[in-house]
Amino acid sequence: MSRYPESIDKITRARLAASAVGSVLSIALTMFFVGVLVFLAFFSTKFIRNLSSKMEMEVLFYSQESGVKEADIIAFEQTLKLQPYVATSRVSSQADNVAEAKRVIGNNYEEVIPNPINASIILTLKEEYTQNPDSLNSVVKAIKENKIVQDVEYPEYIVDLIQGNFNKIQWITLGFCAVFMFISLLLIANSLRLNIYAQRFNIRSMLLIGATRRFVRKPFILKGLAQGAWAGFIAVIMVAAALWGGYVALPEIFDLSYTREISIILGGLFLFSILFTMLAAFLFVNKYIKINSDRLYL
Repeated sequence: MSRYPESIDKITRARLAASAVGSVLSIALTMFFVGVLVFLAFFSTKFIRNLSSKMEMEVLFYSQESGVKEADIIAFEQTLKLQPYVATSRVSSQADNVAEAKRVIGNNYEEVIPNPINASIILTLKEEYTQNPDSLNSVVKAIKENKIVQDVEYPEYIVDLIQGNFNKIQWITLGFCAVFMFISLLLIANSLRLNIYAQRFNIRSMLLIGATRRFVRKPFILKGLAQGAWAGFIAVIMVAAALWGGYVALPEIFDLSYTREISIILGGLFLFSILFTMLAAFLFVNKYIKINSDRLYL
Protein backbone atom coordinates (compact mmCIF):
# COMPACT_ATOMS: atom_id res chain seq x y z
CA MET A 1 0.00 0.00 0.00
CA SER A 2 1.33 3.45 -0.94
CA ARG A 3 2.30 5.82 1.88
CA TYR A 4 1.04 8.80 -0.17
CA PRO A 5 -2.66 9.70 -0.71
CA GLU A 6 -4.30 8.43 -3.88
CA SER A 7 -4.93 12.02 -4.96
CA ILE A 8 -1.19 12.55 -5.50
CA ASP A 9 -0.07 11.57 -8.98
CA LYS A 10 2.89 9.29 -9.64
CA ILE A 11 5.22 12.10 -10.68
CA THR A 12 4.58 14.00 -7.46
CA ARG A 13 5.08 10.82 -5.45
CA ALA A 14 8.39 10.21 -7.20
CA ARG A 15 9.47 13.78 -6.47
CA LEU A 16 8.55 13.43 -2.79
CA ALA A 17 10.42 10.12 -2.55
CA ALA A 18 13.45 11.59 -4.32
CA SER A 19 13.35 14.59 -1.97
CA ALA A 20 13.27 12.30 1.08
CA VAL A 21 16.15 10.18 -0.25
CA GLY A 22 18.16 13.29 -1.11
CA SER A 23 17.59 14.69 2.38
CA VAL A 24 18.73 11.42 4.00
CA LEU A 25 21.85 11.24 1.82
CA SER A 26 22.79 14.88 2.48
CA ILE A 27 22.47 14.34 6.23
CA ALA A 28 24.42 11.07 5.99
CA LEU A 29 27.26 12.71 4.06
CA THR A 30 27.60 15.58 6.52
CA MET A 31 27.52 13.11 9.44
CA PHE A 32 30.16 11.04 7.64
CA PHE A 33 32.56 13.97 7.35
CA VAL A 34 31.93 14.94 10.96
CA GLY A 35 32.68 11.35 12.03
CA VAL A 36 35.87 11.25 9.95
CA LEU A 37 37.12 14.49 11.54
CA VAL A 38 36.32 13.24 15.04
CA PHE A 39 38.24 10.01 14.42
CA LEU A 40 41.18 11.90 12.90
CA ALA A 41 41.37 14.01 16.05
CA PHE A 42 41.06 10.90 18.24
CA PHE A 43 43.68 8.79 16.46
CA SER A 44 46.19 11.63 16.01
CA THR A 45 46.04 12.32 19.75
CA LYS A 46 46.38 8.63 20.60
CA PHE A 47 49.29 8.24 18.18
CA ILE A 48 51.28 11.07 19.77
CA ARG A 49 50.52 9.79 23.28
CA ASN A 50 51.61 6.28 22.35
CA LEU A 51 54.75 7.70 20.78
CA SER A 52 55.58 9.52 23.99
CA SER A 53 54.82 6.49 26.20
CA LYS A 54 57.15 4.29 24.10
CA MET A 55 60.05 6.76 24.09
CA GLU A 56 63.05 5.18 25.82
CA MET A 57 65.59 7.02 27.94
CA GLU A 58 68.97 5.40 28.57
CA VAL A 59 70.88 6.11 31.79
CA LEU A 60 74.62 5.69 31.18
CA PHE A 61 77.10 4.96 33.99
CA TYR A 62 80.84 5.28 34.47
CA SER A 63 82.91 2.21 33.62
CA GLN A 64 83.72 -0.55 36.07
CA GLU A 65 87.31 0.66 36.03
CA SER A 66 85.96 3.82 37.69
CA GLY A 67 84.54 1.78 40.53
CA VAL A 68 80.88 1.52 39.37
CA LYS A 69 79.81 -2.11 39.67
CA GLU A 70 76.82 -3.70 37.98
CA ALA A 71 75.35 -4.40 41.42
CA ASP A 72 75.31 -0.61 42.05
CA ILE A 73 73.43 -0.10 38.79
CA ILE A 74 70.87 -2.78 39.67
CA ALA A 75 70.33 -1.16 43.07
CA PHE A 76 69.87 2.25 41.44
CA GLU A 77 67.37 0.75 38.99
CA GLN A 78 65.30 -0.53 41.93
CA THR A 79 65.31 3.00 43.36
CA LEU A 80 64.19 4.49 40.03
CA LYS A 81 61.25 2.08 39.86
CA LEU A 82 59.78 3.81 42.91
CA GLN A 83 59.87 7.26 41.31
CA PRO A 84 56.51 8.72 40.17
CA TYR A 85 57.81 9.59 36.70
CA VAL A 86 58.96 6.05 35.76
CA ALA A 87 56.56 3.87 33.75
CA THR A 88 58.94 0.95 33.08
CA SER A 89 62.62 0.24 33.69
CA ARG A 90 65.10 -2.51 32.97
CA VAL A 91 68.86 -3.06 33.24
CA SER A 92 70.81 -3.62 30.04
CA SER A 93 73.88 -5.62 31.06
CA GLN A 94 77.46 -4.67 30.23
CA ALA A 95 77.80 -7.71 27.95
CA ASP A 96 74.75 -6.70 25.93
CA ASN A 97 75.92 -3.08 25.62
CA VAL A 98 79.43 -4.14 24.57
CA ALA A 99 78.04 -6.51 21.94
CA GLU A 100 75.79 -3.76 20.56
CA ALA A 101 78.68 -1.27 20.47
CA LYS A 102 80.86 -3.74 18.54
CA ARG A 103 78.02 -4.36 16.09
CA VAL A 104 77.58 -0.64 15.46
CA ILE A 105 81.31 0.12 15.19
CA GLY A 106 82.04 -2.96 13.11
CA ASN A 107 85.15 -4.16 14.94
CA ASN A 108 86.42 -5.19 18.34
CA TYR A 109 87.43 -1.84 19.89
CA GLU A 110 88.68 -3.62 23.05
CA GLU A 111 91.78 -4.63 21.08
CA VAL A 112 92.70 -0.93 20.88
CA ILE A 113 91.32 0.70 24.04
CA PRO A 114 90.10 -0.47 27.46
CA ASN A 115 86.37 -1.13 27.58
CA PRO A 116 84.64 2.14 28.61
CA ILE A 117 81.12 0.70 28.53
CA ASN A 118 79.20 -0.38 31.59
CA ALA A 119 75.67 -1.65 32.12
CA SER A 120 72.88 0.90 31.62
CA ILE A 121 69.25 1.40 32.58
CA ILE A 122 66.51 1.74 29.96
CA LEU A 123 63.55 3.81 31.15
CA THR A 124 60.19 4.79 29.74
CA LEU A 125 58.53 7.76 31.39
CA LYS A 126 54.87 8.41 32.02
CA GLU A 127 53.38 10.48 29.21
CA GLU A 128 52.70 13.56 31.35
CA TYR A 129 56.46 13.90 31.88
CA THR A 130 57.46 13.52 28.22
CA GLN A 131 54.91 16.05 26.96
CA ASN A 132 56.12 18.82 29.28
CA PRO A 133 59.68 20.12 28.70
CA ASP A 134 60.07 21.40 32.27
CA SER A 135 59.04 18.04 33.72
CA LEU A 136 61.41 16.16 31.41
CA ASN A 137 64.33 18.43 32.29
CA SER A 138 63.59 17.95 36.00
CA VAL A 139 63.63 14.18 35.58
CA VAL A 140 66.96 14.25 33.73
CA LYS A 141 68.44 16.58 36.35
CA ALA A 142 67.25 14.35 39.22
CA ILE A 143 68.79 11.25 37.63
CA LYS A 144 72.10 12.98 36.91
CA GLU A 145 72.43 14.02 40.56
CA ASN A 146 73.49 10.47 41.39
CA LYS A 147 77.30 10.35 41.37
CA ILE A 148 77.50 7.05 39.46
CA VAL A 149 75.50 8.41 36.50
CA GLN A 150 77.61 9.61 33.59
CA ASP A 151 74.87 10.84 31.25
CA VAL A 152 71.21 10.46 30.26
CA GLU A 153 70.39 9.99 26.60
CA TYR A 154 67.00 10.10 24.83
CA PRO A 155 65.80 10.80 21.27
CA GLU A 156 65.52 14.56 21.41
CA TYR A 157 63.94 14.85 17.96
CA ILE A 158 60.98 12.73 19.13
CA VAL A 159 60.66 14.79 22.30
CA ASP A 160 60.71 18.02 20.27
CA LEU A 161 58.07 16.56 17.95
CA ILE A 162 55.83 15.60 20.86
CA GLN A 163 56.30 18.75 22.92
CA GLY A 164 56.12 21.12 19.97
CA ASN A 165 53.17 19.57 18.19
CA PHE A 166 50.96 17.82 20.73
CA ASN A 167 48.94 20.84 21.84
CA LYS A 168 49.11 22.33 18.35
CA ILE A 169 47.62 19.21 16.75
CA GLN A 170 44.93 19.03 19.41
CA TRP A 171 43.83 22.64 18.88
CA ILE A 172 43.97 22.42 15.08
CA THR A 173 41.89 19.24 14.93
CA LEU A 174 39.47 20.63 17.52
CA GLY A 175 39.13 23.82 15.47
CA PHE A 176 38.51 21.90 12.24
CA CYS A 177 35.93 19.71 13.98
CA ALA A 178 34.13 22.71 15.44
CA VAL A 179 34.04 24.64 12.14
CA PHE A 180 32.99 21.65 10.08
CA MET A 181 30.40 20.66 12.70
CA PHE A 182 28.90 24.14 12.52
CA ILE A 183 28.81 24.07 8.71
CA SER A 184 27.31 20.57 8.73
CA LEU A 185 24.60 21.55 11.17
CA LEU A 186 23.70 24.54 9.03
CA LEU A 187 23.44 22.35 5.93
CA ILE A 188 21.27 19.77 7.68
CA ALA A 189 19.08 22.42 9.26
CA ASN A 190 18.65 24.22 5.94
CA SER A 191 17.67 20.95 4.19
CA LEU A 192 15.03 20.24 6.84
CA ARG A 193 13.81 23.83 6.79
CA LEU A 194 13.25 23.69 3.03
CA ASN A 195 11.31 20.43 3.36
CA ILE A 196 9.03 21.92 6.01
CA TYR A 197 8.77 25.24 4.14
CA ALA A 198 7.36 23.35 1.12
CA GLN A 199 4.54 22.10 3.36
CA ARG A 200 3.75 25.35 5.15
CA PHE A 201 0.31 25.63 3.52
CA ASN A 202 -0.54 22.08 4.64
CA ILE A 203 0.40 23.08 8.17
CA ARG A 204 -1.84 26.13 8.01
CA SER A 205 -4.72 24.10 6.57
CA MET A 206 -4.47 21.54 9.38
CA LEU A 207 -4.59 24.32 11.98
CA LEU A 208 -7.61 25.94 10.32
CA ILE A 209 -9.65 22.76 10.52
CA GLY A 210 -8.95 22.42 14.24
CA ALA A 211 -5.83 20.25 14.49
CA THR A 212 -3.80 20.80 17.66
CA ARG A 213 -0.21 21.94 17.46
CA ARG A 214 0.95 18.62 18.89
CA PHE A 215 -0.95 16.75 16.19
CA VAL A 216 0.63 18.94 13.49
CA ARG A 217 4.14 18.55 14.88
CA LYS A 218 4.03 14.77 15.33
CA PRO A 219 4.41 13.62 11.67
CA PHE A 220 7.26 16.06 11.03
CA ILE A 221 9.12 14.97 14.16
CA LEU A 222 8.60 11.30 13.29
CA LYS A 223 9.84 12.00 9.78
CA GLY A 224 12.90 13.72 11.26
CA LEU A 225 13.47 10.67 13.48
CA ALA A 226 13.27 8.31 10.49
CA GLN A 227 15.53 10.48 8.32
CA GLY A 228 18.02 10.91 11.15
CA ALA A 229 18.06 7.17 11.88
CA TRP A 230 18.62 6.21 8.24
CA ALA A 231 21.21 8.96 7.77
CA GLY A 232 22.98 7.97 10.99
CA PHE A 233 23.01 4.30 9.99
CA ILE A 234 24.44 5.10 6.55
CA ALA A 235 27.02 7.47 8.06
CA VAL A 236 28.13 4.85 10.61
CA ILE A 237 28.61 2.26 7.84
CA MET A 238 30.61 4.75 5.75
CA VAL A 239 32.77 5.83 8.69
CA ALA A 240 33.40 2.19 9.67
CA ALA A 241 34.49 1.45 6.09
CA ALA A 242 36.79 4.50 6.15
CA LEU A 243 38.29 3.32 9.46
CA TRP A 244 39.00 -0.10 8.00
CA GLY A 245 40.65 1.50 4.98
CA GLY A 246 42.77 3.67 7.28
CA TYR A 247 43.76 0.61 9.32
CA VAL A 248 44.82 -1.28 6.19
CA ALA A 249 46.86 1.70 4.91
CA LEU A 250 48.27 3.03 8.22
CA PRO A 251 47.80 0.47 11.00
CA GLU A 252 50.27 2.29 13.27
CA ILE A 253 47.93 5.32 13.37
CA PHE A 254 44.45 3.87 12.90
CA ASP A 255 44.62 1.34 15.72
CA LEU A 256 41.30 -0.52 15.85
CA SER A 257 42.09 -2.05 19.23
CA TYR A 258 40.30 0.89 20.87
CA THR A 259 36.99 -0.91 20.41
CA ARG A 260 35.27 0.78 23.34
CA GLU A 261 36.12 4.31 22.24
CA ILE A 262 35.30 3.55 18.59
CA SER A 263 31.92 2.09 19.57
CA ILE A 264 31.12 5.13 21.72
CA ILE A 265 31.98 7.57 18.91
CA LEU A 266 29.99 5.63 16.30
CA GLY A 267 27.04 5.30 18.68
CA GLY A 268 27.25 9.01 19.50
CA LEU A 269 27.29 9.86 15.79
CA PHE A 270 24.15 7.77 15.22
CA LEU A 271 22.29 9.27 18.19
CA PHE A 272 23.36 12.80 17.30
CA SER A 273 22.01 12.36 13.77
CA ILE A 274 18.61 11.34 15.17
CA LEU A 275 18.39 13.93 17.94
CA PHE A 276 19.49 16.84 15.78
CA THR A 277 17.06 16.09 12.94
CA MET A 278 14.20 15.69 15.42
CA LEU A 279 15.11 18.95 17.16
CA ALA A 280 15.46 20.83 13.87
CA ALA A 281 12.10 19.46 12.66
CA PHE A 282 10.47 20.51 15.94
CA LEU A 283 11.87 24.05 15.76
CA PHE A 284 11.05 24.66 12.09
CA VAL A 285 7.53 23.25 12.22
CA ASN A 286 6.91 25.41 15.29
CA LYS A 287 8.02 28.40 13.26
CA TYR A 288 5.37 27.76 10.60
CA ILE A 289 2.73 26.95 13.21
CA LYS A 290 3.21 30.36 14.83
CA ILE A 291 3.95 32.39 11.69
CA ASN A 292 1.57 35.11 10.57
CA SER A 293 -0.66 34.08 7.62
CA ASP A 294 0.57 36.98 5.51
CA ARG A 295 4.16 35.75 5.77
CA LEU A 296 3.37 32.32 4.36
CA TYR A 297 3.67 33.76 0.85
CA LEU A 298 7.14 35.24 1.44
